Amino acid sequence: MTVRIGKMTFSDWVSLPFQDGWSDTFIFRINAHACIPPFEFGPLLKRMAAHTFSKRSSASLWVQVDAPGEWYAVEVIRSLKGLAVPFVVTRAGITPNYVDFSFPPPLLYSQSQPPPAVEDKQQSVSQEELRCLQALGRMVKGSEQEIASLAGLPVELTSNLLDMLKTKKLTVYKISPKIISDKSKPEQMDLFPLWHPRSKGLSIALRSWGVPTALDFKNRAEENLQQIGTPHRQVSRNWSEWLKSAWPHAEIWAGWSEVCLPEVSVLPDGLAWGRIQGFETLFWLEVGDEHKSRKQIEGITQKRLDEAWKFCQETGIRLVYAQLSMDWVHEAAKWACVELPNEVAVVMGSQKRFGELPIMEWGSVTRN
Repeated sequence: MTVRIGKMTFSDWVSLPFQDGWSDTFIFRINAHACIPPFEFGPLLKRMAAHTFSKRSSASLWVQVDAPGEWYAVEVIRSLKGLAVPFVVTRAGITPNYVDFSFPPPLLYSQSQPPPAVEDKQQSVSQEELRCLQALGRMVKGSEQEIASLAGLPVELTSNLLDMLKTKKLTVYKISPKIISDKSKPEQMDLFPLWHPRSKGLSIALRSWGVPTALDFKNRAEENLQQIGTPHRQVSRNWSEWLKSAWPHAEIWAGWSEVCLPEVSVLPDGLAWGRIQGFETLFWLEVGDEHKSRKQIEGITQKRLDEAWKFCQETGIRLVYAQLSMDWVHEAAKWACVELPNEVAVVMGSQKRFGELPIMEWGSVTRN
């Protein structure tokens, strides 16, 4: 039941009974399969919590994460460090204890009245249709194959879903102007039509992520949107499907392209998350690099590997680092992949051979 406090809305509200009183707790729900990386919710929740606390000084926040594995929920917790409102993050279906909060939440002498409920006036869509809208909400525009990969759906089903969403006037298939970073350059059009969310479709996606109408959610979008429609972006957006095809024994739970990681100075072309050989793992993708010199490739590969492994160590997750490029790029990059930790694997393949990767080995570099 969606509730309102001031200009903010939350998934629900509860007054939790503790030994010394009752909490005044607002609930925010996150689904790991909703096409958004875990750390992107932090800035949104901090703005929501600040407004809520200004209206209700007894407020606390309970973030419920529906996700397999452990990494996604841990990253949500990391993104909320410094939040001025007492908060707790749990897996879906688990009720927190008083000591689980980031710091003691204010308690009331009796159970307070819930905040006003908000009627949901959004157009109804199926869960699969919603997943397509969520994918488009992050991608801004994309092809059927790209949407299917991010949404975790079969391509044929995605094609049918997009047509149904088009009939409902929630998506549109068209050629649009390219997104450019330099506004002084003349406008150019995409080379081929792509799927876009209409305003109503985007609104449904935003509400499904728990974003109040009073706030934007700029963090949702990929970085480097000017690359949309290029072969480079097509590979990075299809990274999840590439992994599923190459390693059917692996579990790939979610994936995103062009992700800005917290406290990391490099940007992976693609990032997927899942389990392989029994270990929860991040699958880091880099595409191309043919425009760099051999020395530059060695240097940037060393930096990427160091940053990626440092990021993984924060949560104890393993790392598979993939370089999809030409053979001479692999030759240059391998010199940066020495003395690998036993929790890191490096694989090198061709960006032109979809769904093919060498067998990975922890602590080693393997090539096709």
